Amino acid sequence: MSTRLPAAEVANTAAVIVSFHPDEDFGERLTKLRRQFAAVYWVDNTPGAAVGSKHLSDLDVDYISQGVNSGLGTALNMGCTAALKNGFEWVVTFDQDSDISADFLGQQLAAWQESDSAAFMLGCNYSAGDKVDEPRFKVGDYVVVCKTVITSGCLMCLPVWDDLGKFRDDYFIDGIDHEICLRGRSRGLVVSRHGRVLMKHRIGERSANYRILPFLHTPVRKYYSMRNGTQNILRYATSEPLWAVRKSATLAWEVVIALLFEPDRRKKARAMFRGLRDGLTSRMGAAPDDLAN
Repeated sequence: MSTRLPAAEVANTAAVIVSFHPDEDFGERLTKLRRQFAAVYWVDNTPGAAVGSKHLSDLDVDYISQGVNSGLGTALNMGCTAALKNGFEWVVTFDQDSDISADFLGQQLAAWQESDSAAFMLGCNYSAGDKVDEPRFKVGDYVVVCKTVITSGCLMCLPVWDDLGKFRDDYFIDGIDHEICLRGRSRGLVVSRHGRVLMKHRIGERSANYRILPFLHTPVRKYYSMRNGTQNILRYATSEPLWAVRKSATLAWEVVIALLFEPDRRKKARAMFRGLRDGLTSRMGAAPDDLAN
C-alpha cells in the first residue's frame, strides 16, 4: 500500500462524533467542535426518536440519526463515509464525552506536520476528566511512533481508511481503534501519538482506587473487551508479537481484578469467559441478548 498522504489542513479536515444517549452538556462540546472544524458529522446511536433537536439549535452540523444502536464501528464508518463523499481527506473522530481544548485542531495539525507528515493515524494526549485530572501520557511536544491509539481525538487519513477497508463494524464496540491501527501497521503504515494534552476524555467509569481498579465496566462491556481483544491477538500476534503478549497479560489481569474486587463479579466473570470463547471462535457482532440486557 502506498504511504503517500495528502497534507492535513484545516480546510480538508472534518470531525466525526458518535453519541449514545448524550448528556445535557453534549451540545456545549458539539459547539466547540463546530467552532474549529470545517464540518462536523454527528452520528447518533440512541435507539428510538432522534435527539438532535435538543443540541443542534443554530449549529451547522450534519446529523445522522439511526434510531438503533448499530455499534461504534458502523457509526464511525457512516460519519467517515459522509465526510469522504463531501471531499474531506482527513477526520478527527470523537466519543460523545470528549471535551476539546480551544486550540485542539491547530495543535493536532501542527503535531502531524512535526511527525514528518508520515502518520495515517495521530492520537493526542488527554486527561481523564472529572475524577482524575491527570494526563494519560507524559506531557510534552514530542511525537512518537506507537502501535495503537484510541479513536477519540485521533486524526485519521480518510483515503487510507477507505483503502484499508474501514473500521471493523462486527466488533460493535471496544478494540476497534486497536484493530485498525494494527491493520495499518501490518501494511507498512505509521501510527503516532504526541504529548500535548488537548482534551478531557473518560474511557470508563473509574473506581475510587483507580490505580488498581482502573475501570468499572458493565458485564457487556467486559464481554466486548475480552472478545475483541482476543480477536486482535489472534489476528496480529504474528506481526505484533510484543503487543499480543502485553494484551494477553492485560486481559488476564482484567479477569483477576473482576473476580477479586469488582461488584457483580459473577456476571462479569461469566461475560468475560463467554467473550473469550466467542473471540476464539470468531463469533462477532452484537453481544448475546442475555448479556446485553
